Amino acid sequence: MLHDIKFKSYCWSIGTTSFRVSNLNFKIEKQLQMLKSLWTENPTANWSGNVNMQSIYYDLMKETKFVTGEADNKPKDARQKTSGLVEIGVIDSGRRITKVGEKIIDIIQNEDFKSDNIFNINKDSYIYLKQLLKMQKNDNSFKVKPFIILVYLLSKLNYLTREEFTYILPLCTKNSDVKTMEFFIKELRQKRTTIEEIIEEKMLSSDNYLAIKKYIRSNAINTIEDFALIDMGRKGTKYITDEYDFFNSLYDIITKDFTNSSFNTIKDFIKKETKKNPKVARYWKEYLKFNIRLTFEEYKNGLSDIPIFCTKNKNEYSEEFLKVLHTAKWKSTLEDYADLNKRYFSLSDIIIFQDNKIELDLFPKYFFANISEQLLNTEFLEKNYGQFMENDIKLEEIYECLNLDIDKVVKQIKVDYPGHDITSQNISTFIADERLKKFNTLIDDKFKDNDLVELLKLVEKDNRNEINAYVEWEAELPTIFEYLLAIAWYKVSNREGNILEYMKLSLDANLFPKTHAGGGKADIVYEYKNNISYPEHNMLLEATLSESTNQRRMEMEPVSRHLMREVQENTNDNTYCVFITNYLHEEVSSDFRSRRTYNYRVNENVRVGLKIICMQVSDLITIIDKQIRYNNLYSLFENAYKDKEINDLDWYKIMIKEKINEL
Repeated sequence: MLHDIKFKSYCWSIGTTSFRVSNLNFKIEKQLQMLKSLWTENPTANWSGNVNMQSIYYDLMKETKFVTGEADNKPKDARQKTSGLVEIGVIDSGRRITKVGEKIIDIIQNEDFKSDNIFNINKDSYIYLKQLLKMQKNDNSFKVKPFIILVYLLSKLNYLTREEFTYILPLCTKNSDVKTMEFFIKELRQKRTTIEEIIEEKMLSSDNYLAIKKYIRSNAINTIEDFALIDMGRKGTKYITDEYDFFNSLYDIITKDFTNSSFNTIKDFIKKETKKNPKVARYWKEYLKFNIRLTFEEYKNGLSDIPIFCTKNKNEYSEEFLKVLHTAKWKSTLEDYADLNKRYFSLSDIIIFQDNKIELDLFPKYFFANISEQLLNTEFLEKNYGQFMENDIKLEEIYECLNLDIDKVVKQIKVDYPGHDITSQNISTFIADERLKKFNTLIDDKFKDNDLVELLKLVEKDNRNEINAYVEWEAELPTIFEYLLAIAWYKVSNREGNILEYMKLSLDANLFPKTHAGGGKADIVYEYKNNISYPEHNMLLEATLSESTNQRRMEMEPVSRHLMREVQENTNDNTYCVFITNYLHEEVSSDFRSRRTYNYRVNENVRVGLKIICMQVSDLITIIDKQIRYNNLYSLFENAYKDKEINDLDWYKIMIKEKINEL
């Protein structure tokens, strides 16, 4: 019996908690670029067992500011930071870039993210989707395909709550678990079971926990060594002293009268546990119904509602304590993994994580509706799995059931959208239109004028914590700034045109921005049709949060180049640029103003003048506050551009800032 009492993994996660980062998409791309550089400089070196090479990679990460500080163990840190990339197949176990990884690098270098697939998602997202569909965990503890389990449950149940995603999904460690958990989730929604009862059911179906239960019923837990056995910790007795002391103290409390000292014993344990592991402490508080605001008498009167206080003997008490102890640990671990799993699943851009609900995006919902069962039952690869993951193959080559007749999918969509003339030829247009409707709803819900103003003020102050707290962004601050700017200008323009086409940003399934490792194109290119207020033209919106010397170095040449390229491509002399920054350096403003006499060629013809209008975030806030619309701004910008009286250094202040304030 004793040999059965040992720790076994009870849930899966993708990647490692040592590399639990926001903006995972960007971090993967950066690592692929760094690894490419590493192997270009060290073409014959090995990774496995080569701590020197692993240290060199860590130093490269630090040099590029990918990591900060100084790792205690550089090789270990390098291995941990790259292990998740091995799991999704963009690098192999020797950290060499695979064909899939090379495909991602090509997309980044060419800045060619535009969709070319039936899901209407970015090219890189489509590759990640295929990798996640391929991915399996097949070892002594698990035999599952995590992403397919998620797709299956979302297809069968329409959605998962955050709680179900966190505590139930990762407990599916084999296919037979999936049907069981599907049933439990239905029971949970009908309030016929609880998360804790589901965890307990899974726990007590495991051989090691059944062995512990059997051991407790035959043996008293009288020493810390006995307790360490049922705790199944892998660090010996040193780290369980507090739990063991509480195990004994709580039993003394149960067998004697409950006193003020008993009350303080519980309080002290929860305080200690909170310092060690707040998540574990939280569950103990919930189970013991302990609230610091309760008086001793109030708490004493509620003891009969707590199961452990109703146990009749030491063995019964030990069994209940074991259940609470491990449920707390399981919940804590599952919470640690939930964010990690969410970030990897989000790479596919077909899963919507919104508020308390996780669901499939529109087209994927219908695409997977009738094949989720077949996906769940696809075979596991015992051999050639590495080769399967490392090569970029067509969707229908991954599993036969993915070779779907799109007309059948379209037919199902038409049932739920009877007012739309949807065909397999125009399905992409339909999806894009629905996406734009969803984006407008998002703006109405999350980005009202006052929300935008507050967020832009936070951008001005570089208050990243509060910005990040507003929604679950998967982007860095400069990208978030571009996104907010695009929304603001869309509203200023009375929501004219398709802003999702104008933004040169990648958006996730929630329609929030993602940062890529590439860069170089104009941030936003707005297209205006001819009307009574202005001629047909394109307008580039260029944004930066760089200041002083960096602003001069980073923006003066690229902004002019982007505008010139745009004029050359669309041959419209009315095309111009609005440059917006949190702080406008007067030398930058003066340089952009001087470009009105710049000479360049369009189809061998000489053109004179690049129209670049400079603004600060504070000006945009004024525009939003005063409800100024684009037709007024266009004439203001045109008059400012044509002005010949004001010197270049004072031009922004007098002709832009003051004029906006006067509107």
